[in-house]
Amino acid sequence: MAQTTEVQGDGQKVTGLLYKDRATDEMHSVALEGIFVQIGLLPNSDWLKGSVELSPYGEIIVDAKGQTSLPGVFAAGDVTTVPYKQIVIAMGEGAKASLSAFDHLIRTSAPA
Repeated sequence: MAQTTEVQGDGQKVTGLLYKDRATDEMHSVALEGIFVQIGLLPNSDWLKGSVELSPYGEIIVDAKGQTSLPGVFAAGDVTTVPYKQIVIAMGEGAKASLSAFDHLIRTSAPA
């Protein structure tokens, strides 16, 4: 994973980017002509450690129905291992996880 530290330009356009490799702390420079800004790449899942299985990147590991490693607990959105962190995909995954949770609830007996 990389952390952008500086966007470089000539006063008219973008010319390069400086970034830090998070694994090695090494700085790198890349010549380029444009950038796309993306935010929210680090999942806010520390509070779940020890409750559900997380990937090495801190994403909640889910199956095809959005089920986590804890039965009856479902997750969706950019915090999960689902690829392509896009709003439209997160919305669809949220719908799928909620339907899966509903299905789980109607098929599971309540504790006595």
